[in-house]
Amino acid sequence: MNFFDLLSDPEAREAIVGRIYGVVIGVVTNNKDADQVSGGLGRVKVRFPWLSDKDESAWARIATPMAGKEQGWYFLPEVGDEVLVAFNQGNVHDPYILGALWSKIDRPPVTNEDGKNNIRMIKSRSGHTITLDDTPDQEKITICDKTKKNQIVIDSAKNTMTIQVDQGIRIEAKGKIEIETSKGDVAITCQNFSVEAQQKCQIKAATNLNLEANAGLGIKCLAGVKINDGALEVT
Repeated sequence: MNFFDLLSDPEAREAIVGRIYGVVIGVVTNNKDADQVSGGLGRVKVRFPWLSDKDESAWARIATPMAGKEQGWYFLPEVGDEVLVAFNQGNVHDPYILGALWSKIDRPPVTNEDGKNNIRMIKSRSGHTITLDDTPDQEKITICDKTKKNQIVIDSAKNTMTIQVDQGIRIEAKGKIEIETSKGDVAITCQNFSVEAQQKCQIKAATNLNLEANAGLGIKCLAGVKINDGALEVT
């Protein structure tokens, strides 16, 4: 049966009445998919401004770059976001969200004013960002929180990584923690420095080891101090 047969067949014509083919624009009204039977699918409801300011659609599943069992790309649209909607076989009761749309009101987080298109960005509602900068000879990846005071920068141009925080950094592991550099130096600069080991503490240098204090230097041991060096010199 071709298209013209559908138009001339009363039953077929009735079957396509009320269907919408193609895509339409909607505005998200609800993103709390709490249906007890089929909930938890990351669905949303939308309204269609061109149709009604009040009526909601049925729950709409979201098309995403990857989706699988408890895995995938999870970015749920916010209430009020403008989205592009399509309908399964034109059935208005079975909508799908194809993607979100920027507008003159809801603008992108960055612009491409120079036309070079060097920046890719993910930005959350509160302002956390992941930025991929493809600027030639300045390529880097930046993960930054909303305060802009805490960030990780992977600089591909300089082959460096910088971790910057406003307060403190804590590294915790049940196993071994190792810091190793085959060619460079390790430098620690701070106000006060403390090292405490529950059992054994060993400091070893392949050549020279210098201990220097501008005020005082104290060595305390409850079981005695042993110095083994044939060339010991005290000045």
